[in-house]
Amino acid sequence: MRRFEGRNVIVTGATGGIGRAIVAAFLAEGASVLGFGSREESAAALREALGHERLAVAALDLRDRDAIAAAAREAVAAMGRVHVLVNCAGVAFEVPVLDIRGAQWDEVIAVNLTAPFVLSQEMARHMVASGGGCIVNVSSVDAFIAESPYADYNASKAGLSMLTRSMAFELGHLGVRVTAVAPGATVTPMLEGGFEDGVYRRYMDITPAKRYATPEEQANVVLFLASDEASYVNGVTVRVDGGMLQGFWADPRLDPPLPAGPI
Repeated sequence: MRRFEGRNVIVTGATGGIGRAIVAAFLAEGASVLGFGSREESAAALREALGHERLAVAALDLRDRDAIAAAAREAVAAMGRVHVLVNCAGVAFEVPVLDIRGAQWDEVIAVNLTAPFVLSQEMARHMVASGGGCIVNVSSVDAFIAESPYADYNASKAGLSMLTRSMAFELGHLGVRVTAVAPGATVTPMLEGGFEDGVYRRYMDITPAKRYATPEEQANVVLFLASDEASYVNGVTVRVDGGMLQGFWADPRLDPPLPAGPI
């Protein structure tokens, strides 16, 4: 039997690189999935690309708290019970800290931190009342290190990792587990320009794996955390970064060779 046979899953950021891989992986494991994207065009494209009878995709403005709460209630009404929520949506802007404007800060915090809180709170209430469930947040290695120029993004992801710990602590005895993954450099559409022109090649300089991650590798860890195999795992943020944050090569003469090509 597949791990998520008969289970219902919600995924935000479903139309992005990692989110799309998460949706595909849950479908392959037997789940019924409701994916949310930021625009109707991208939602329609995902529906057409995956074309699965157990997949529904809708557009949702994650800057709108009322819309998020309404979408959560509608999802429960349509699905009957939600077993897993994956908060994967995220936005980032490449702006130095001295130039960040209020509207940009508000959007990053709204999408990356407030939206996961609102949706998690709504779904946790449902999960507690219906026998339990699991929430997995997609944070970032930037929750642990300062990447520039992304001060607002760093702050939002650090907040999401702490929200994960706080909710896990309060909800564990009620049957709801809350965990997170922190992806390192992953080849997704959001970052593809930097991979193509070599801007992100420096990540491989400090990563023992000496390569970037694929979206599918991130999805594999999300599914593990959401599965019964991780039934005693709660409150953690798992870094999926190829070992990038473990240290650095002090002597460049000892650096392992980098692979050829842009990635």
